[in-house]
Amino acid sequence: MSYEHDSASFAWNASTFKDPSEYLVELTSDDRGEMLAAVEALERSGRLAPVHALTKNDFRFRGLAHKLERGYQEVRSGKGFVVLRGLPLGGLSLEQFSACAWSVGLHFGRALSQNAQGELVTSVIDATAEDATPRMYRSNLELRPHSDITAMISLACWNKSASGGASIIVSGVTVHDAIRERAPQLLEPLYRGYHYHRLGEEGPGEEPATPYRTPVFANRNGQVSCRYQRASIAAGQRERNVPIDERDLEALNLFDEVAADPQNRLAFFLERGDMIVINNYTVMHARTRFTNFPEPERQRRLVRMWFDAEGFRDVPREFNLFAENGIPKQEGRRASFDFRKLYRDDPVASGGVPDLKVSDGEAVRR
Repeated sequence: MSYEHDSASFAWNASTFKDPSEYLVELTSDDRGEMLAAVEALERSGRLAPVHALTKNDFRFRGLAHKLERGYQEVRSGKGFVVLRGLPLGGLSLEQFSACAWSVGLHFGRALSQNAQGELVTSVIDATAEDATPRMYRSNLELRPHSDITAMISLACWNKSASGGASIIVSGVTVHDAIRERAPQLLEPLYRGYHYHRLGEEGPGEEPATPYRTPVFANRNGQVSCRYQRASIAAGQRERNVPIDERDLEALNLFDEVAADPQNRLAFFLERGDMIVINNYTVMHARTRFTNFPEPERQRRLVRMWFDAEGFRDVPREFNLFAENGIPKQEGRRASFDFRKLYRDDPVASGGVPDLKVSDGEAVRR
């Protein structure tokens, strides 16, 4: 295979952006006013909660709608991500802030369930004190560049941590092209793909790991897309008793090396009121380990949502790890897989606990 493609706009690196303004969309006081007016009207009518029951028609934006449409086009067919700066914060409750983030997200697509509990709006926090085997986003562990089981992911910052917690994004297309240049023979196993562990969230009749292989890279109509979660790959291959061989390890290690290269990644802090929206088929995200403030009300918290949209991108059916995009609701089920144990038991296949060597200083400069 030649592994050529027509996804040049998505193939960026750190030097592509001379200034953060190239990926920032600054929200104005008028934009915030439109959000707040809608939230206040919903609160007066007693309809603000639950937030996930609100529809796009509940937020009839004017000028802001045009700005969000441009943001969607950038996510879908530009660089693959956008950072919206300046969501309302002053005097708002977390519920009101979440409604503002939800209103923005609805202009990018329809919400997807993020877990077996069927949650459409979740919080990225450190929940390890209350949940022995939380999903990775509910820990304070460092996360290597990966993609979630969705078309788009959005993260809106309510609180930053005391230290750490920097956001990192990497173009999957850039990783693809670097491997094509350095070791094209290693693209073959990545295009073939791997079995993924479903982390205990499988439904009736579904196996703990996918019986099919999910490709890391796929090319549909000239568009390269990426799906990558190394720990879930290592767990899935173990579950199905399909060892990761030396060629696979070489390919996965090179993937991680390229993705972690400072020349390829953007590292920055999401400030309070920032909201990033990512094309999950072309851009991977990660974060550094973090330490919270001692006060519970100041703990790091990002409001997270997953979205899809009609005609967003042509990707293989195998990119879905379940019967549909996202994670369908399953009564009585929740994620139960222990990633810490996986890192201890199989540090080679899993890649071990990530250490991207991203300092707070590097993220602050960006």
